[in-house]
Amino acid sequence: MTAAFLNGVELHYEERGVGAPLALLNGILMSVGSWGPLLPALSARCRCILHDFRGQLRSEKRSGEIHLDEHVEDLLALLDHLAVDRCHVVGTSYGGEVGMLFAARHPERVLSLTVIASVAHVEARLREQTDAWAGAALEDPARLYRTMLPDTFSPAFLERSPGLAETGEALLGRFPKEFFTAFAGLVRAFQRLDARAELPRISCPTLVLSAADDTLKPPSYGREIAALVPGARFALVPGAGHAVVVEKPEEVASRVLEFLGTTAVAVRRAVRVAP
Repeated sequence: MTAAFLNGVELHYEERGVGAPLALLNGILMSVGSWGPLLPALSARCRCILHDFRGQLRSEKRSGEIHLDEHVEDLLALLDHLAVDRCHVVGTSYGGEVGMLFAARHPERVLSLTVIASVAHVEARLREQTDAWAGAALEDPARLYRTMLPDTFSPAFLERSPGLAETGEALLGRFPKEFFTAFAGLVRAFQRLDARAELPRISCPTLVLSAADDTLKPPSYGREIAALVPGARFALVPGAGHAVVVEKPEEVASRVLEFLGTTAVAVRRAVRVAP
């Protein structure tokens, strides 16, 4: 296990591959291992930097509130620890929201930003859905996975994946009680999100990916983000639900690498024409 004591907590992190630094930021129930299906393609061209946010599975869990601001500063500290001056940032769901805040507040550290299945703010319907997640985590952890399942995956993926609920429940059943308490804290941190005033400050090339069948954070949220971030591109991944990085990892990796390629070309052109 690789860990660093940063900003008062121990954060688990991993690195894969060589090339331009690429920070991969987890969704709320993810851990570094969740990126596994995307890593062969991404690590072939990038130095992938993965970490569990404070409160997530492999990182330290402390009592008290968790704030998205802390994740932003933890990422900054991790990049400093690894002597990474600037990097590409890719985040899905919760990680995409952290990535947007990081890019807005530390623009000098971000080469590009890819935001996947994320929102700029939390409306009543989304609050109710995630309230059910936090309630299950605190009151009956055994039903957390089934509570999240219909919000997380598309009906087509669920039909193709018999036994998914049982597998997920068995996995969560091995986690300690403090995991579920911390998970509820992450949910509360998300529910306080409203980044709309900060998004216009993002200055790096930005790609916003939404999943066409995402019922938790529908494409309308992605379009809102793209409208608020200057020059952002919006793209839709068909036939996938909220957990698009799980349902279509190859397509997501391909779209990210294509975007990074066009970003690199744009940077080289800007350098050539600079006075």
